[in-house]
Amino acid sequence: MENRYDAVVIGAGLGGLTAAAELARRKLRILVIEQHSRPGGAATAFRRGKFMYEAGLHMTATRGRDPELRELFRESGISDKLHFVPAPEFYCIHGHDFSFVFGNDIPDTIRRLKIQFPEESDAIDTYFHKIFSMSDTALQINQSRGLRHIFQMLAAPVLYRDTLKAMFANVGDFLDRTFRNERLKILLLANIGYYGDDPYQLSLLFFAIAQTGYYRQGGHYIRGGSHQLADTLADYITRKGGKIMTGVQVSKILVKDNKASGVEFYEKNRGKKQTKQIDVPYIIANAAIPHVLNELLEENTARRERKKIAKLEIAPSIMSVYIETDKPLSELGNAFYSTCFYDSRPFDLHGMADLHRTDYDQRPFILCDYSQIDAALAPEGKGYAVLSLFDYYADWAGLSPEAYRSKKAAAVTTQMERLYRKLPQMRGHVLRTEAATARTMERYLQTPQGSAYGFSQKPRQALLFRPGARSTVKNLYYASAWTLPGGGFGGAISGGKICADTILKDLGIR
Repeated sequence: MENRYDAVVIGAGLGGLTAAAELARRKLRILVIEQHSRPGGAATAFRRGKFMYEAGLHMTATRGRDPELRELFRESGISDKLHFVPAPEFYCIHGHDFSFVFGNDIPDTIRRLKIQFPEESDAIDTYFHKIFSMSDTALQINQSRGLRHIFQMLAAPVLYRDTLKAMFANVGDFLDRTFRNERLKILLLANIGYYGDDPYQLSLLFFAIAQTGYYRQGGHYIRGGSHQLADTLADYITRKGGKIMTGVQVSKILVKDNKASGVEFYEKNRGKKQTKQIDVPYIIANAAIPHVLNELLEENTARRERKKIAKLEIAPSIMSVYIETDKPLSELGNAFYSTCFYDSRPFDLHGMADLHRTDYDQRPFILCDYSQIDAALAPEGKGYAVLSLFDYYADWAGLSPEAYRSKKAAAVTTQMERLYRKLPQMRGHVLRTEAATARTMERYLQTPQGSAYGFSQKPRQALLFRPGARSTVKNLYYASAWTLPGGGFGGAISGGKICADTILKDLGIR
């Protein structure tokens, strides 16, 4: 293949597409190689008859308000072409002996929290004050430049002590120090599935930054499906002279004298024997970092990088059950867009992680009912919803194809029966179900253990402790949920922008 590109991006997930779009915006010639049949990675929706199945997005607080991303969103068309539909509430939680609707109006939510938990009134104020303060300070430092940034970093131990401490702290301990009421702690962590499965292994500062986005902006869904975000970025890249190749698998990153020099690849429908290669000066791996090190680099080249990530734990996966109904769920007894069910048995915050890993008949789940908003995923008069819960690859590993199918079918039946008990009017109105497990995620996304969020957001591997954009191989960069800052759509997009900015800096382009 003719060498006419400045950079090649391995993978067309949101991190890779964002990096490619930002470099294309700065007039670099970009080639994106994607192993799947379409761009998007986890940001995808797929058609089943007249239904569009949303595979990944529940809600996002990323709408281009970050000044670092605003110009890219504006120029690429994301700000104008996509319709971000506001979710009517952040979430509703059903606990074992309580319920609460966490709304988008934070002052009103705080007022109602104090009514339900009057003995925790002062603590509630303390919680929100500290969460907002930690987030604002971290973002302020991140957005500073030059001498101001250097001063803020040097003064951080004195001026920003609470924020610095939050970088090493976990959410569970913070909630235990702040509150006495276990129900209130669980209520405030009902959407922990966006970040991790264990509050005592979740970075407090990461949680504060991410949660503040939802508290202040509310959650939004992209009308018509999250794939439109990926498609808009891909279209922008091609309009800027770049190229997107789908159905093409990268089999090797070429390295010479510890400097990335190109990639080897093949068209998946033709097989590995018909490999091609392209020489290119810069390579961006949107693939999972463990996959890059174990599959794409030679052993001698990968060894040094592998040592850096050897102790990093991988985040869990997610099981999703996609549900078609002959009526919108809003007509079948469901009143909320996002409902978190933690009602299978009593537990305290220390028992939350174990509950996420228990049997499927008790494991907490979230029901996202897209009929509550103008999602444009179902035909007129029909309904579409997704039931999701934590999933773990170890539960599926080693199963034969027949055993896997049998266990998967049983898990889906269990979840649907649980849902019918909560929404009895649904029974008899389900047209079709389909499910994705940790093994599904591993197969389609080529992500180790089917992880949805890359490396887990533990205090010692979140934010500044997370892998950055540069690898130990010169001219090989990372842009994905596995890098800084990681975690969901917003994290992957930010990681892509960080990667592009790092390459531009290395090129001397401001």
